[in-house]
Amino acid sequence: MITNQEGTNLMLSTLPRKGHTMRLVLFATTLLAATGIAKADAPQVPSQAPYIALSENHDEPNGYGFCIDTYGPGQSDLLQTHSCKPASEGKPRNYAGNDTRFEYNASTLQIESYPFEGFCMQALIATGKSEFALLECSDHPRQKFIYNDTDQTLRLDEDKDSCLAVSSKTIPAGPWVKRPLTLQPCDEVEASLKQWTIAAE
Repeated sequence: MITNQEGTNLMLSTLPRKGHTMRLVLFATTLLAATGIAKADAPQVPSQAPYIALSENHDEPNGYGFCIDTYGPGQSDLLQTHSCKPASEGKPRNYAGNDTRFEYNASTLQIESYPFEGFCMQALIATGKSEFALLECSDHPRQKFIYNDTDQTLRLDEDKDSCLAVSSKTIPAGPWVKRPLTLQPCDEVEASLKQWTIAAE
């Protein structure tokens, strides 16, 4: 998304005539609306890459945004989203404060924990309910997610109509806030609750 926006801005700045600029702005706005890209305020994520964050800040009070995170401090079996945490320069990779740092491996289609190496996100699905766990990386099909650059969704590879999303409810978490993760039918979820920005290391 950022790359596309920068490309558009560059193209507009090189057009000499006002009429052409206006038509391009209208075209770009229509295109963004058609693809469902959220246009509200983007978060100012303070974390070092890698991280995976919602593309919209929503109501995170610091403007830091919501990052995929382990449930509770440090390593945990369950996942959620949580206020993205400030950079932890000089700390070891497995420092507990790095628990909001995840990376997407496009080769294996896995969402991997940065501090807890060898552990990946896995969807846990029951009738009417879903959770996300942090389990040892494996070939389990529910560890495979496809990132769609066009609409910024993370879709379960075995069911591409199902998207990684967050609840619309924000919950206090000490000095921070959090939102539960959920797996939802892509066409039933508000765009801003299923659009992710992936920052590679």
